[in-house]
Amino acid sequence: MGTNSDFSEEIRRSRLFREHTPLESYQVAGRRILVKREDLYGIPPCPPLAKLRGIWSLLAEIYTKGIHLVGCWETGVSRVGEGVAVLCREFPGMRVVVFFALRKNIPEPESISRVRELGFEVEGVPVNTLSICWAQSRRRIEARGGIMIPFGIECEQAVQEVAREAATLPLSAIRGGTLVLSCGSGVTLAGLLRGLPTRPARIVGVSAGRSVVKISQCIRRRASSLPGNLELHPAAMPYSQALEFACQFPVHPHYDLKAWKHLMDHLSEYVDPVLFWNIGS
Repeated sequence: MGTNSDFSEEIRRSRLFREHTPLESYQVAGRRILVKREDLYGIPPCPPLAKLRGIWSLLAEIYTKGIHLVGCWETGVSRVGEGVAVLCREFPGMRVVVFFALRKNIPEPESISRVRELGFEVEGVPVNTLSICWAQSRRRIEARGGIMIPFGIECEQAVQEVAREAATLPLSAIRGGTLVLSCGSGVTLAGLLRGLPTRPARIVGVSAGRSVVKISQCIRRRASSLPGNLELHPAAMPYSQALEFACQFPVHPHYDLKAWKHLMDHLSEYVDPVLFWNIGS
């Protein structure tokens, strides 16, 4: 039986996250497309993104070690930093510094303003390659006795949370069909490979900007191998460029919408059932 503190934590989590996200059905070009609405995982004030999966458990682990300062990288397109700030309010005394790239003559991202409104620090880092910016941010936070949240939320907690949700899919939604998703770091795809109750004929990952090589490396670290039914497609346009394209459900223009367009462009090549894993940002 759980303790009172366990129960309290579960109540707090339930205010911020849905236990399970819905599986919706859409008719597109005469085909039935299933959409896993992982963008609905977070409940306001959490932003609508599944990338927060595992963050609660990661923060709790850091907190119990007596570390009450974390750093988080915000790309300016995603809203991960905002989400981390919302969650940090649930841990008394926990602080977060959200780092972002300083770009000349470009306003700071709206998510950074939101972090300020939540009462937490933000720090600009001179624009450079993403890996250099993240490394500079880590050095800054570690110099203050804090710890940096892994790049791309690549941690065991996040992969396991995705795997747990994937395991709830009905077999009829996936068996013998096609799974399509946007890939940022590769963490969500690694979780799917771990947790799917059965393997579809094809798993199609469409990069939002990261190289296919780095996505593959993430999968190997977290899911041990690349299955034969996996196809990874490089980004068709820059990560920072938003896509305009029709879609019947809310979708992020820098992430999922690019994968949705790929699906629409190649729909005739993919066998049913077709499942689109909508992550949000």
